[in-house]
Amino acid sequence: MKREVEDAGENAGQRFLVDLMLMRLGRWLRLLGQDVAIPAKESDKVLLDQAKAELRTIITRDRGLFQAARGAGVLCLLIRSSKLSDQLAEMARAGLPLRLDPKWCTMCNGPLDEVDEVAKGEIAGRKRWRCRSCRKLYWVGSHWKKMEDMLQEIRSRREKNAG
Repeated sequence: MKREVEDAGENAGQRFLVDLMLMRLGRWLRLLGQDVAIPAKESDKVLLDQAKAELRTIITRDRGLFQAARGAGVLCLLIRSSKLSDQLAEMARAGLPLRLDPKWCTMCNGPLDEVDEVAKGEIAGRKRWRCRSCRKLYWVGSHWKKMEDMLQEIRSRREKNAG
């Protein structure tokens, strides 16, 4: 079976940089506890320089960027799918655990802190996090179950294909 994810070396840890084609995947990776930079539209050279300076692994669908990263000695994962669930499955094949573990803001990549505050009209007892940078509030709600269900479906598919 052909590998869906090609990498340019060993995983440098859990610090990633995604190009704009994979912005949605990048935001999901943040919900999975990963530190993910999502730069504005930049040239390949700028992305490579940022990845080197910040010791990040590039995640891209762009073969040209993937080849440039390999040539520059920058770790890079080449994602083949355009569908989010398949992209997450490719990341799982590359060794990323598929479990919700919010540590980074999906909007600005600022660190999240668990908070106890309950706003008027909210349900007490739900886990909540607030971004230190942009102050966005996150909570466990019905959307959380939908995300968990999607991740479980991907894990089940992987187990079925492995067996």
